[in-house]
Amino acid sequence: MCRRASSPRFEMWWRRVESVGYCAHPIQLVGDDLGGRRHTVWTRCNNRRAAVCPSCADLYARDTWQLVHAGAAGGHHDVPAEVATHPQVFTTLTAPGYGAVHNATATTCRPHPVGPAVRCRHGNPLRCNSIHTVDDPVVGQPLCADCYDYLGHVLFAWHLPELWRRFTITLRRAITTHLKTIGLSRDSVRVGFVKVVELQARAIPHIHALIRLDPPGDWRASDSGDHINHGPAAPRGGGEPRHGLGPHPGWSSPITATELTALIHQAAGRIRIDVPAGDDHRDQDGVRTVRFGTQIDTQALTPETTTAANDPVAAGTATSASSRLSPRRVAAYLAKYVTKSLHDFGITARRLSAEAISELAISDHVRAILATIAKLSEHADTSLAGIGRWLHTLGYRGHITTKSRHYSTTIGALRTARATWTRQQLTIHETQRNETPPGDVTGPDRRPHTPLDPDELAWEFDHAGHASAGDRVLVISAALRHIQARITAITESRSAVRGNPPTPPGGG
Repeated sequence: MCRRASSPRFEMWWRRVESVGYCAHPIQLVGDDLGGRRHTVWTRCNNRRAAVCPSCADLYARDTWQLVHAGAAGGHHDVPAEVATHPQVFTTLTAPGYGAVHNATATTCRPHPVGPAVRCRHGNPLRCNSIHTVDDPVVGQPLCADCYDYLGHVLFAWHLPELWRRFTITLRRAITTHLKTIGLSRDSVRVGFVKVVELQARAIPHIHALIRLDPPGDWRASDSGDHINHGPAAPRGGGEPRHGLGPHPGWSSPITATELTALIHQAAGRIRIDVPAGDDHRDQDGVRTVRFGTQIDTQALTPETTTAANDPVAAGTATSASSRLSPRRVAAYLAKYVTKSLHDFGITARRLSAEAISELAISDHVRAILATIAKLSEHADTSLAGIGRWLHTLGYRGHITTKSRHYSTTIGALRTARATWTRQQLTIHETQRNETPPGDVTGPDRRPHTPLDPDELAWEFDHAGHASAGDRVLVISAALRHIQARITAITESRSAVRGNPPTPPGGG
């Protein structure tokens, strides 16, 4: 760190660091121009995991907030404000209970059980009189590892993407049946959603989803030139048209948010996947049923007013009295989870092998999950083919964030808009740099600067990351200070809007 800070080229290196927003693991590209001169550029790693890159994870969370809020409140990113009046339900789909675990509920973890049995069949107590904090390492650990159903745990994590797919199909069918019951066409509404997968303390995933009903049809957003009708470019696939949301005056949803809540419960309760249980002694018929848990939470959103939509402080005040949930709160809630990873459980994002399980610094609970996955990979049937490749995700093979095509904007569209803005700023900067002050004589040091067009070069990957651990520490420290300064500025600006000036440092 001292060598870098005292080096003659520190200023140039630091400008590169600032150009990628203090990325902790930048991608460095090299290319030769027509004159044979070699150029180097840095670009962000765009990793969503805060444990890998705090700066890119913070940017990814803010992009997720924009995506979710645009779809919930409308009024920006080519999403009309009318979507705020559509029925919207925030849904949480959890896993069943596979064994008693320690909880952090600010009360006694496991009070004395009702009935004569105070110990399990393995002799372990079935109660815990402690009050655990959220960061207590025992939270999420089973009271008895021998009683815990690790096979069911792993099967749920593995089949969760398929459970969600079947849930969306079943929900659409339930809505169609409801529309036929009230005498309306099956095409009267269209279902849209955005979902985020979170890992619980017991190391099992569950789903947070915001489900919305929209008018039917393939109606698009405005035909303005800056609207993005296609997703990010891809060599094959991925470029299908993204149908936007446009004005649809006079439409009123025939299904209310309350009715949508009941249909969500009905659909989630119907989903079942029967998988072979092998030689598991818990299932005598050799079949294990995978389903969602009974704890299904659904809450309807309250739309933001016009004033609240333009004012963050007014938004929180306007919605807190009538509902616990507003578009802003839901967007912040979902954006918080997209930056989390298995790093909290002692597992990195790199793939694991079964031989490495015994060497990991992890809890016995996580080690038992990994051992179960490794055992299944050795004698896996068709439904579990390839499960051994997902040891590093504890058996979950799906995406962290997904959405329906027409729900809102995309992460690619947000990145494209940001890149366009950055290029415009660079053009303005180069133009000002090439301007010669009146009366000045252009000399060797004042010759016009010709900007480099990145599209004219064939860039190649050189390497990723910083040159030393000291460089990485300097960059991460700057990124954390930058994030904290932004949060402080937002807090102070909101305090000023409320009319309460922030407390001065050291003051009471």
